[in-house]
Amino acid sequence: ATPSTGGLMKFAKVSLQCLGCKAVLSGKDKAVCKNCEAQGVEIYYNKLRNVTECEQLFSRLWTQCQRCQGDLHKDVLCTSRDCPIFYKR
Repeated sequence: ATPSTGGLMKFAKVSLQCLGCKAVLSGKDKAVCKNCEAQGVEIYYNKLRNVTECEQLFSRLWTQCQRCQGDLHKDVLCTSRDCPIFYKR
């Protein structure tokens, strides 16, 4: 959990950004700015594709870790810091 009060967080200001062009959004805009509204479907599709690719990569890495551990039905309890997969998942 990221701290929300105290220390440096007193100086941080949260602002919403457009998913397309990263412009700061006003209170009325939802996920994309007025300039990117026409490309809203394309932006959504690209974000969805990115999430799907990340989920598939995680699934492949998790399965490989389970194979290395020798059991496909239990959680992975790997602590091998030499493993290149350890930091990816």
